[in-house]
Order: sequence, then C-alpha cells, then structure tokens
Amino acid sequence: MLYLIGKIMNTHGIKGELKVTSSTDFNRFKKQEVVYVDNQPYTIKTVRKQKEIYIISFETLNTLNDVLFLKGKEIYTDQEPKLNEDEFHLPKLIGLDVKLLDGTLIGVVESVEALPQGYYLRIKKLNQHRTILIPFLKVFVKSVDDAIYIDPIEGLIE
Repeated sequence: MLYLIGKIMNTHGIKGELKVTSSTDFNRFKKQEVVYVDNQPYTIKTVRKQKEIYIISFETLNTLNDVLFLKGKEIYTDQEPKLNEDEFHLPKLIGLDVKLLDGTLIGVVESVEALPQGYYLRIKKLNQHRTILIPFLKVFVKSVDDAIYIDPIEGLIE
C-alpha cells in the first residue's frame, strides 16, 4: 500500500531541487529513502526544511529540466508510519463497519474528512442513500479494531 506524504509545488533553483509540502504530521522525507511519484520510484538525494516546505532532490535528476515534469505531482511512500497507541492511519479507517457499542451495525466509513474542528468520519448509513458525519473523538469513538465502535449522543446518527 502506498501512503501519500506530500505534494511537489514547484521547482527550486537550477540544480533539480523541488519545493514540497508535507501531507503528514511528521517528517517522512529522509536521505536515501525511496519515494514514488506516478508509481515510479525515486531515491531522495538531499532534503532540507525551509519554513513550512521541504526542499528535496532526487538521485539522477540533476537539473531544472530534469524535474519540470514533476511539478504538481503527489509523493507517496510504501513505508507504513509507526503509530503510537490511540493513533490511526486515517486511510485504513475507510471501509470499516461502524457499530454501536451493542454491536448494531450503523454503516460503513466512506471517507475521513479534515475540517477546522478536527477529523470526521463520513459514514454511509446502512440501507440508506445518505451519509452522516461523526467527529473522530474519544467521546464518540470508543474503539477501533475490525470495526469502529461508537457511543453517539441523541440525534447524532438519526
């Protein structure tokens, strides 16, 4: 499985460097790591942080002309992030069943959405053509394993 870790915003200088924004909460760009752009592997030659962006270069791409085709592309890795307890890789939540604490099936996670207030699970309700949003907070989400178990307040899932 490939994990999205950033996006190439622009080129930087004439030596094949790229300006990259990170899509993760921690640094996933390290020298000699293999990353993927359009399913093609590239080895990171150099990396440095400049304010909120990373300046990276890839081995074998040494000039501005070598990297122009990468502008606007997303960068992926096959390295699954190491997570602490109570941390989740959000794309892995998609497709999980959502159940009440008593085991009653509510629906399936359709997507995970980042809103200013935090992350929300968009759940396609069982046998209905509508979705609901559940805040991905401990107060509602009680456990995550083979399914997501929730304890909603009144009106949250109606």
